[in-house]
Amino acid sequence: MKWGLICNSKKKKSLSLGLDIYDFLLDYGEIFSELSLAKELKKKGYSLENINKKSDIVITIGGDGTILRALRAVEKPIFAINSGGMGFLSEVESKYSLDGLKKIIDGHYNIEERSKLKIVLDGNRLPDATNEVTIQTAKIAKIMYYQIIVENELLETTGADGVILSTPTGSTSYALSVGGPILDPSLNAILIAPIAPFRLSARPWVVPLAKKINVKILPKSKETKIVIDGQYSKNVSSDSDIIVSGSEKTAKFIRFGESFYQMVRLKLVR
Repeated sequence: MKWGLICNSKKKKSLSLGLDIYDFLLDYGEIFSELSLAKELKKKGYSLENINKKSDIVITIGGDGTILRALRAVEKPIFAINSGGMGFLSEVESKYSLDGLKKIIDGHYNIEERSKLKIVLDGNRLPDATNEVTIQTAKIAKIMYYQIIVENELLETTGADGVILSTPTGSTSYALSVGGPILDPSLNAILIAPIAPFRLSARPWVVPLAKKINVKILPKSKETKIVIDGQYSKNVSSDSDIIVSGSEKTAKFIRFGESFYQMVRLKLVR
């Protein structure tokens, strides 16, 4: 087995667990560690892109941010260990990490695939989104004005702090906080949710993943930006052509059987 190892080395708990997991895996195949962790190990380090090429399974240690950072480059199955906060995307808490690895080594796991979003800005493809892409005002208390066009048909024109286009996976993240519905991750859909809209009739929409969505920023908007999974951002304007659709790539997660609904009950209904 070839293992990729990615960890939030800025957190002592994550780094310590990363070192322990590295030692554990030495008897179970090759290990390709991310640069920051490899520096602590005094071993050769690898970029996320190289980890994706060389590994069969990639282990992430940290919170959801670490998982989303990894998924910008990693297409192999991810075994996510939570050593951060809520860790909604993670499969196990840190104290169960070695038990989880033993299950993987024994072949007792499933791979769950989840949809991602393809974002094209002015003809150039940006990183795919696992959770969401937001187009939002770059200045606090300034309104952004925009149109949402789905397959050449106008869906909505409004003013707001911004708009979220989310995968079902991201429906339990930022989109949930602005009043969006929770979507089963097996759905092939895109959730469109306005952020603090200046109109009572503005409501979230759910559209098929196969449809292309064009977000047009209107000229009277103030400074705006596009943000992908909270990891990547870029300034945009009324001259920008923003197209969002379903990606041909998926996010792959190693699972041991706990259902999405169980996860919602355990981590969101408290």
